[in-house]
Amino acid sequence: MVVDYQCIMPSLVTVAECMGTTIVTTMDICKISGATHVDFSEEAASEKAREVIGIAIKNFSKRAKRTVDIPDIKTPVVAGFSVEAIVAALSRLDAKDPLKPLIDNIKVGNIRGVCLFAGCNNVKVPQDRNFTVIAQKLLKENVLVVATGCGAGALMRHGFMNPANVDELCGDGPKAVLTAIGEANNLGGPLPPVLHMGSCVDNSRAVALCVAVANYLGVDTDKLPVVASAAEAVSEKAVSIGAYAVAAGLPTHVGVMLPVLGSPLVTQVLTEKVKDLTGGYFIVDLDPDSSADKLLDAIDARRAGLGLG
Repeated sequence: MVVDYQCIMPSLVTVAECMGTTIVTTMDICKISGATHVDFSEEAASEKAREVIGIAIKNFSKRAKRTVDIPDIKTPVVAGFSVEAIVAALSRLDAKDPLKPLIDNIKVGNIRGVCLFAGCNNVKVPQDRNFTVIAQKLLKENVLVVATGCGAGALMRHGFMNPANVDELCGDGPKAVLTAIGEANNLGGPLPPVLHMGSCVDNSRAVALCVAVANYLGVDTDKLPVVASAAEAVSEKAVSIGAYAVAAGLPTHVGVMLPVLGSPLVTQVLTEKVKDLTGGYFIVDLDPDSSADKLLDAIDARRAGLGLG
């Protein structure tokens, strides 16, 4: 297993030893005691890759007689929707004005709003539960869902990125929209229920899409019926991503207890007062059902602010 410096827990080396796996670190700022370090540089990328593969081959023979238990479960996934890819897909519906089909469907309510799922899995929560419960409810309530990082991985594992599940998972609005776009792009069916927009550091893509829609409507991003959810946040990086979403004006749900909520003042600033500054704010709720309801309320409030029913 090769790691750089994103979301890597030092205990990973100990766990890997139990499996007969060698951990290879590649960044000077993230060396781990007990791991093998291969210093990475772009100039020597191919050479370093061959070195890592050599380590893997040598280690494979050590694991040859170890028993493995790989579940016989496979889930089809359609992934990789950058802003450019989404706009290109929409252009098949309206080449001169690609965003118009999306905006029109938001206006008439076929798309009630948009939710970005991001953030980690957290051992304090049964794995993937928060993501799947909230996403399932939002999709049925005609919310378009996009996802990045571990949040996207959670939804992938449970069939949310399989186009065959659109009928089962989506309300009538998103079902019609995803089907129309898929067929216009000669896919022979709909786009998947959830659009995968990249890794955890690709959240800027979702905000870039928000900015494009906001510019089209002539409003700021804090007026859009767009929300975010870090349903199982855990890493320090999630703090900056959450703050980024709030700064962009998005109501941002966090599905685990934040360590700063012992302070009434900090809690008030994060969940209420920051709204006056950026338009965004944090929603802290550990129950996925009520979390979905609060995200829907936030979406509806934004729709009302735009004069949409």
